[in-house]
Amino acid sequence: MNERIEQELALLRTVYPDLEWYPDTFWVRIPSYALPNGVWKQSEIELAFQMPQNLPGQQPYGFWVRPSLELADGRAPNNYTFPASIPLGADWGQFSWSPMVWQPQAEITVGSNMLNFVRSIADRLREGA
Repeated sequence: MNERIEQELALLRTVYPDLEWYPDTFWVRIPSYALPNGVWKQSEIELAFQMPQNLPGQQPYGFWVRPSLELADGRAPNNYTFPASIPLGADWGQFSWSPMVWQPQAEITVGSNMLNFVRSIADRLREGA
């Protein structure tokens, strides 16, 4: 594992201390991720994403949730596929998602980082549809 990925994981753990890291596949799992009230039928999910192996130059893409998500009104969200199979199981839902801007800097807390990416997921989930 390279130094940047170690730094990214340490930064993520400041907010998600229960984060699970799978170094063989570069996957990250957050076992308990709260959803915004009133947007989804569910209030909490598991969240997973793959850490790009070529950080900081390669930007992350997509995130996966379990269980399958439905909007509060019963509709399926846009840019979402269920089921999706990942190394953590076959019962995940996949959101196509990437940050609007990916501009990492040598200093991890300046510019884009994986914590910013997870925060952008929260923005996406607040949008609902």
